[in-house]
Amino acid sequence: MLINSKKNLGFNFKTSAYLVLLFLIFSSNEGIAQIDIQRYTTATDTFHWKRYTHVPKPPKVSLKRFSVSKPAKVIDSFLALHGSQFPQFTNDSVPVLLKKSLIKSLYAIDINGDQLPDIVFSGYSGGETEMVSIWLNHGDSFELVFEDYQYFSKFIRSGNKLVEIQTGDAGGDSNYLYFTRDYRVTHDNGESVFIKGKQTVTYKYTEEPANCYPVPIPFIAKADTMMVRASAAQQNEPFIPGLDTFGNIVAKYRTRASGTAIAYKSNGKGNDWFFVEISPNVAPSASILYGLDKMPTFIRGWVSGQAITLTSFK
Repeated sequence: MLINSKKNLGFNFKTSAYLVLLFLIFSSNEGIAQIDIQRYTTATDTFHWKRYTHVPKPPKVSLKRFSVSKPAKVIDSFLALHGSQFPQFTNDSVPVLLKKSLIKSLYAIDINGDQLPDIVFSGYSGGETEMVSIWLNHGDSFELVFEDYQYFSKFIRSGNKLVEIQTGDAGGDSNYLYFTRDYRVTHDNGESVFIKGKQTVTYKYTEEPANCYPVPIPFIAKADTMMVRASAAQQNEPFIPGLDTFGNIVAKYRTRASGTAIAYKSNGKGNDWFFVEISPNVAPSASILYGLDKMPTFIRGWVSGQAITLTSFK
């Protein structure tokens, strides 16, 4: 994952008061289990993070179902030419064992429909993350045509050709965002082109919507100010030190935002909420989000029905 570049959500004038309050809560009431404030996280804050179902992490596609039969020969040919491109599997005192691990991460799949098995790698990157890459088979050589971090969450073929992929990034234990990146794939005159689509980010403790619209509905914010939250509720406390935010606030906007509404939830008496995907045409003024500077990113979360107007119904 990229280095955290989140902005402080503000409210600094209240921070000290809330920290004192939290300390009193956690250190008082003899007989009740105490929580070390140094290890305070959203997981320990059970009075804030309600027991709603969280959004699932991006799924991981099984590449085995796309593999050609008897892939060993083409994989061996690939390794003879490009095995050195995977030093994380070869620079070790037990290279035989590592080579076996590398082979398990290689898949022989026809990407462009030319009847030549191409090579798809999905596995250990050598660092904290996984990585994926695609190598086209030209008969006597292999060409690297695609690389990204983490894993494939979509791998769609049509007419024996790869037409669409999505990479998913659920991060490690210290990360708290889920990313997906979409690519459209075209093939022309023996060349395969991977065209970047959109990147989407969701806070991993976001409430999962129960029922989504068949077709997302466009919306626009009613004013310059709009708050994006992790759940369908107005929760402004407590202060969460690790995220520099309050309650379930994920992002704040100071420019009129727009996007699409994916789902709807009513808590009764006009307390309506929409699960939305916000266009990167405008950026949040502050957020807990990171990794948004490399690619236009659509932000998902809950917004109050009082903050947006649905512009059309389909």
